[in-house]
Amino acid sequence: MRNEWWRDELEKKREQNLYRALRVLPSEALDLASNDYLGFARHPEVLAAACEATQKFGAGARSSRLVSGQTEIHALLETKIAAFKNCEATLVFPSGYHANLAVVTAFARASDEIFCDKRNHASLIDACFLASSRGAKLRFYDSLEKLRALLERSTRDGKIIVSDAVYSMDGDLANLPELFKLADEFASILVLDDAHGTGVLGPRGTGALEHFEIEKSDFPNATIIQVGTLSKALGAQGGFVAGEKEIIEWLINAGRSFIYTTGLNPSACGAALQSLEIIEREPQRILQLQETKSQLAHGLSTLGFDAREQLSPIIPIIIGEAAHALELSEKLLVKNIWCPSIRPPTVPQNSSRLRVTASADLSDEDIAGVLQAFAECV
Repeated sequence: MRNEWWRDELEKKREQNLYRALRVLPSEALDLASNDYLGFARHPEVLAAACEATQKFGAGARSSRLVSGQTEIHALLETKIAAFKNCEATLVFPSGYHANLAVVTAFARASDEIFCDKRNHASLIDACFLASSRGAKLRFYDSLEKLRALLERSTRDGKIIVSDAVYSMDGDLANLPELFKLADEFASILVLDDAHGTGVLGPRGTGALEHFEIEKSDFPNATIIQVGTLSKALGAQGGFVAGEKEIIEWLINAGRSFIYTTGLNPSACGAALQSLEIIEREPQRILQLQETKSQLAHGLSTLGFDAREQLSPIIPIIIGEAAHALELSEKLLVKNIWCPSIRPPTVPQNSSRLRVTASADLSDEDIAGVLQAFAECV
């Protein structure tokens, strides 16, 4: 008799309202859940740049970047991101997940200790677990006080702090000024995933460091490695790592999820390049995004929802029970509002929610329609 335990586990998920299934986004529905914060995924210039890159370089990179997948447009994009993030060099990956796996596993030696924020994205947590399977000691922290205590007790050769800059499910920001101070005090590597900050935080949209006015030179004992994405505010697809030149060189030589995968497709490179050009040309998009976010958060709170405005474009509406979150999501879909529920294990038990995301492309009419739909679903 075959052992097919997953059938029982799937049934349990259905009973607990935790079952997931792929659904096609209806063409008529207003998308209130994407990470396309600046509206670049369908921007005419971005689409044209993606098409031009495809025509010139092909539909795919065809192989690993170290074999024959390196093209002129990959190099151009990496130079552009380095200037945007004010660092020496960058390296692009097929996804942010690839980037996080490469960084943590390439820099965590068996003699090191990793300190991972419990609220980190799954890609960071998976990367930390993978590194620990190869000998690195792994510790989780849920406060800066706990992190300090763990750092003080550590006797390992090296210390690696791993943190999101913006927490993806709550939209709040990590306390980067204090995190940088700890990394500097304990001569640590700080891996900072700024996926949800890149493009939207800071006057120029360069990310969380600009928002907090952090200068890396003020922390000479810390090694700062930034991870970002092309798949959210830039409206394309892919991830990147930014840092000192030797950091990028080491990733090219030791980052397994870079070495052993096909390179980022050229169309994504072209799209991301154009998005960066528009951000530099039209910084008012960032201000428009903030205004849209505030209007949505205020309106939802006024209606009685537990909607929490954050500095990021992410507005979590905490519902509690998974069944109730599912029900609200379905009611909104009937009104052509696409906002899927977020349930455990993505978020803690009893904190199921709708994760509303603002976009600079939302018009006043769109916002009014969203608030009307939520009002009718109370």
